[in-house]
Amino acid sequence: MTSTDAGGCRRSSGKLIMTVVRRSRGERIVALTKAAGARGGTVIPARGKSEGRIERLLELDDAPEDVIFTLASDDEAPSIMDALREYEDRTGRRRHGFVVQVDVPLVLKQGAGSFSGGAPRGSDGMRSHHKDAVVCVIVNRGCADDIMAAAREEGAGPGVILNGRGTARAKDVEFLGIPLFPEKEVLFILTRRERVDSLMDALGRNPCLSRPGGGIAFAVPAENLITLGKIPG
Repeated sequence: MTSTDAGGCRRSSGKLIMTVVRRSRGERIVALTKAAGARGGTVIPARGKSEGRIERLLELDDAPEDVIFTLASDDEAPSIMDALREYEDRTGRRRHGFVVQVDVPLVLKQGAGSFSGGAPRGSDGMRSHHKDAVVCVIVNRGCADDIMAAAREEGAGPGVILNGRGTARAKDVEFLGIPLFPEKEVLFILTRRERVDSLMDALGRNPCLSRPGGGIAFAVPAENLITLGKIPG
């Protein structure tokens, strides 16, 4: 069941599906996911970052990308993931990105379109049955390439980089105890669950994160991970 707060927002649980494809294909992904039951999606320009052979085959080598965030209910997510597995662009090519699904213990949504079913869940951390993880790193502009290089040295997989900006106020700085800077880069990095601890340790030693106001990093388990196409063996 869902709960409702005083402002009329309904709280439930759900899934966040993050799809990474070549630039200009994001709107097609949104249309595909909506046809499979999604309520909509958010397309954000990004750039891929990888040097590995497999990632080059997936066309994630420093290329312009679209990142699509789709929020779905527990019941809607399987059909959306199935539709993405079958995705082909208009050229008939299938080798151009990946999709990762993560659990969202708390969804806050206004109005009649809110998710139904699924009471809010507490987080139980990096559960052992999840083989993959997503590490999110928020750093000051100009640090993303250094962070991605450090992640690759720890065996991390592909990543995407988004540009952002901070929204800090004086009280935010006081709460966090560090200075904050407006121009940001946001990285989403795929890795194996067993590498998360060593990866986070390495990132913590990186000058981009170790200096005051450098940024933050957090990891979440990936419930489901698919590539958009088969990788030649």
